[in-house]
Amino acid sequence: MTARPVTTVLFDFAWTLFARNSERWVGNAAASIGRTLTAGEAHRIARDFAELLRKTATDPAHIARDLDPRVWDRAILTVLEQIPGVDQRLASILHETHAEAIEPYADTVATLSALRDSGVRIGVVSNVGWDIRECFARHGLDGYVDAFVLSYEVGFVKPDPRIWGTALDALHAVPGQTLMVGDHPTGDGGSVSAGIPALILPMVNSPAQNRGFEYVLRLAQVASGQV
Repeated sequence: MTARPVTTVLFDFAWTLFARNSERWVGNAAASIGRTLTAGEAHRIARDFAELLRKTATDPAHIARDLDPRVWDRAILTVLEQIPGVDQRLASILHETHAEAIEPYADTVATLSALRDSGVRIGVVSNVGWDIRECFARHGLDGYVDAFVLSYEVGFVKPDPRIWGTALDALHAVPGQTLMVGDHPTGDGGSVSAGIPALILPMVNSPAQNRGFEYVLRLAQVASGQV
């Protein structure tokens, strides 16, 4: 990391700041159609969904889903229907309710608050085909984010360097004083092509757990407080 102070932190969205509560998402969806789940099945289905999305995140054949909400809807249904134990009916309910079950990790709020209180600008850079702002607003976190750079709105997907350029412009930031934080080595790590150092955090499935953001605050030279 550069010795110059970090003025801006860019975060990925899914499995970085937020994750789906598997019991709430899959469990409620199954219950709504009278489907009985075996022990651990809700977690397994949510985990399989996460892995399928991650595996195809930078696959050229799937890029269109992150550029057009209509393509996104069809593509996500297709992904859900590939998961063992998920039929068309359950896939439809899971798709309809996926946003409601997305929750911030246990240390997300404190981290965003600490960065903001230290004067660090915050951006969210995500490959996504729907408006994730609703998740931030639902949890009272929209006020912490200075700019959302969403692939379907800007026309570029990570790791295309142009998406990082868009983020830098939106936040009036310079690469050497910016940090990218994410979970995907290729997608989020692509920020280095724009001169932005990247911190790739290991996968954490449950939003009830801490995400490891103490490393972000350490690199940004921000007091950790309660994180």
